[in-house]
Amino acid sequence: MEAQRKVFPFRIVGIHTLRHGSAFDQRGLPIEPAFGPACGTIDEFLDRARPNIMVEITTLNPATGEPAISHIRAAFARQMHVITANKGPIAHAYAALCEEARRAVVEFRFESTVMDGAPVFNLMRNNLPGCKIRGFTGVLNSTTNVVIQALENGRTLAEGIAEAQRIGVAEADASYDIEGWDAAAKAAALANVLMNARLTPLDVDRRGIGRLTPEKLAELKKDGKTVRLIARARLVGESVKLRVRAEVLDSADILASVRGTSNILVLDTDLMGKVGTVELSPGVEQTAYGIFSDLVDIAKTL
Repeated sequence: MEAQRKVFPFRIVGIHTLRHGSAFDQRGLPIEPAFGPACGTIDEFLDRARPNIMVEITTLNPATGEPAISHIRAAFARQMHVITANKGPIAHAYAALCEEARRAVVEFRFESTVMDGAPVFNLMRNNLPGCKIRGFTGVLNSTTNVVIQALENGRTLAEGIAEAQRIGVAEADASYDIEGWDAAAKAAALANVLMNARLTPLDVDRRGIGRLTPEKLAELKKDGKTVRLIARARLVGESVKLRVRAEVLDSADILASVRGTSNILVLDTDLMGKVGTVELSPGVEQTAYGIFSDLVDIAKTL
């Protein structure tokens, strides 16, 4: 964003973090702002910052989607547009939040909630008019890719998690990755937005990778196979069924081709057949870009 400041002259007027505190400046905060004491509530922060657009990037709570949902509602109540990179609100309250945004006459964007900055929701919104999504298949969790690769190299599960934490892709609670909760939240978010599913992560038939061992993966490798944590959705009558599983794949399978932090999503559509997007070795910069693209999209409406 800094490199494009002349083209996109946005100003950051307030930042709040639990670790550093809060900072405000209506003229625009510098790259290294001076933080003061943390605001006690989201209401205090928003009333002091007075932004046009709130960016919500708290950590995932897959069971409830809070406190992100309440943060978003506080912004809507003040007729502020919202961007979130937290998949919890989309997985738990997408339909309700969209209705609240409509009533407040504000925009609600969330591209970075699944596959960082790669176009997923914008792909459907802007490039697949008239298409109905009948299902999807994806490798959506980077941490499990890193852990599986570590196990294939003879390292332990704990060592694989430590590597994912070192490169910054693990959830704050890495068990959310290993047990499949992160992938389940992404699957629910995708289904809610793309298939009007109205499901939550609790509705996903979920099983993680915690039982995998180096010995098991070495055995599979001899047969030309590997494992990935796969999220699947399919339309069954009028219902959407969601599943997250550690699946055995042929090494040549396109789903097995994504390694490290890379992800893949394949949409099954009625008019375009199967179409998808691949994200190769993303980092925090790609998540930030997804937020930036949403910011640009909202700015066009102002």
